Amino acid sequence: MKQQVIAACTEALEVGGWSLNDLDTLPFTLLIPDTLISYRTHVRTVTRMVIKVYQEWGVYGEKFTLNKDYLIAGALLHDVGKLMEYEKNAKGKTQKSELGRNLRHPFSGCALAVKHGLPSEVAHIIANHAKEGDGTLRSPEAVIVNKCDMLNFDALKAFVGMI
Repeated sequence: MKQQVIAACTEALEVGGWSLNDLDTLPFTLLIPDTLISYRTHVRTVTRMVIKVYQEWGVYGEKFTLNKDYLIAGALLHDVGKLMEYEKNAKGKTQKSELGRNLRHPFSGCALAVKHGLPSEVAHIIANHAKEGDGTLRSPEAVIVNKCDMLNFDALKAFVGMI
């Protein structure tokens, strides 16, 4: 599954016209004006949060087992569609691309995961990690990625009013 995750990330970078170094300057969201948090930092943080939840989850025993591989792949790829949803404009500012104006990142990321042969369970996590998944029946792994992502986003957004 590792190679499939890498292939999906690589294609998203290529389609979006980004380099690996751009991940440190690309904002993780356009919904927080002038955010200082990069795409790479956000994805790493959400992934680390997901791993911590997985480590603590063992207290519930074998009846409530999570799939660690799906969790990590889903966390690493939850925002992969943003690499195609965003572009730099002529002034160097990040904005929505044509693809991004027509298709939000949960959908483009899900399609990319399926294209690269990732399990449907991982595609489910990507498709349902944001508001598009509200009201759907998320898998336990998708709930965890969603909550870690939203906790990260909402807490960072709360700082905007404090700075």
